[in-house]
Amino acid sequence: MSEVRGNQTSGGSLIQVLKRVMLAAAVVCLSALSARWLIRHPAETVLAEAEVTQPPSFQAMPLPVRVSPTSPPTATPKATSAVPSPAPTTTPSSPAYPLVHVVKAGETLAGVARAYGVSLDEVVLHNQLPDPDLLYVGQRLKLPGAASIPETHEPSPTPTPIDSAPIPSLSTPDEMIDGRWIDVDISEQRLTAYQATEPVRTTLVSTGLPNTPTPVGQFRIWVKFRFDDMAGADYYIEDVPYVMYFHEGYGLHGVTWHGNFGHPMSHGCVNLPTPDAEWLFDWASVGTLVNVHD
Repeated sequence: MSEVRGNQTSGGSLIQVLKRVMLAAAVVCLSALSARWLIRHPAETVLAEAEVTQPPSFQAMPLPVRVSPTSPPTATPKATSAVPSPAPTTTPSSPAYPLVHVVKAGETLAGVARAYGVSLDEVVLHNQLPDPDLLYVGQRLKLPGAASIPETHEPSPTPTPIDSAPIPSLSTPDEMIDGRWIDVDISEQRLTAYQATEPVRTTLVSTGLPNTPTPVGQFRIWVKFRFDDMAGADYYIEDVPYVMYFHEGYGLHGVTWHGNFGHPMSHGCVNLPTPDAEWLFDWASVGTLVNVHD
């Protein structure tokens, strides 16, 4: 009996060992099969596990969508009651004539006529100008038939006369017997200053050329300027010294642009050497008689 029990015990132990060996073999086989499958499908397995076991770590940013430009909405005008527009008012036009233009420095008669839309001949005829090339600052020109007043720039300041005494009316030549007066001899091209009948100072001058003669007669100095701008159709001279106008735009004045005294040279004025013009300017006054003769 003891031998039989011993055999049974040994047989049971052997069965246990065999079970363990078979279990170990099964585990090894299963591990080998799993490893083989993983080797064949590694990526699919990892991704599948990641989708099952891990939440997404970020959210994909949406791509920008290009929007085609659209024209701005047009506002639909609201219906409004019509408001009658005010009737146009008419202003009476200013009369075309007369107009008076005051000559400023640097202006010419042709330029004034062109600015007002009238012809040069009409201006000369209406103002009875002896020489259209001779204008003086402050001269008043009547403009016949001018349609409108032209746009002008701000005028430059006009020199203020040194002496503005009233000009006395011209008396008989007997006045030369008493007082100061100036004689201009065109034939001799000479100017002489007189105190009554006594000559005080004399000098050679240059009077007007044949086409622009110096006016002959008895006149009086009507305004004086230490410096003045003179202009004509073909010239413009600034700062002419010691100017004394005796008839319209004709005057006695100094000259800095020539020294040919004793010969006609001017547009009608009486040209003096500047030192003599300065002396005469200080000696004579507004109203002094100027006797011009051939």
